[in-house]
Amino acid sequence: MKKVLYIAGAILAGFLAGYLSLTIFVSGGTTEVPDLRGKDIVQANQLLKEKGLYIRIDGEEYSEMPTGTVSRQSPPSGTKIKKGREVGVVMSKGLRFTVFPDVRGLSFEEVEKILNEKSIPIEKVIKIHSDKYPENTVIAQSPEPQEGGKAIKLIVSLGKEEE
Repeated sequence: MKKVLYIAGAILAGFLAGYLSLTIFVSGGTTEVPDLRGKDIVQANQLLKEKGLYIRIDGEEYSEMPTGTVSRQSPPSGTKIKKGREVGVVMSKGLRFTVFPDVRGLSFEEVEKILNEKSIPIEKVIKIHSDKYPENTVIAQSPEPQEGGKAIKLIVSLGKEEE
C-alpha cells in the first residue's frame, strides 16, 4: 500500500512540477502591449523593443493625432502577447479638412486671410504671367473647391508679361 502511495505521490509531484514549469515558461514569454498612440515612429519602436516586441507599419490615415505619430495600433494597449510578436501601427497624416473654400478670382492677400482664419496651410504658391487675370489674383487651387486635404496649393497671376 505504501508503494502505491509513493507512486501516486511521485506522479502527482511530476504533474505539479510540469504544470508549474510550463506556466513559468509561458508566462515569462509574454508581455503587455504599451500604448503607442501619439508617439512618433522612433518612440513607438523603442517602447516595443524594450518589451521584446517588433513594430509593423500598417499604413496611414487622417486623424486627430499629430502628423507622423501613431493614430491606431493592433493589438490595443494592455493586451498580453508573446514576446517577439509584431504590433501593427497606423500613422497619422494629421487632420483632413473636410471642405476647401473656393478662393479662385480673389486677391492673394484676401486668400491668405481666409486660409489663416480656417487654419489651412498654404503648401505651395506658383506665380505665372496671365493676360486674363490681374496681378496677385488667384487663378487656380489644388485641391479643388469642396474637396478635402490638409494643405492647399495656389497658382497666382503675375499679370501680363511685359514685352
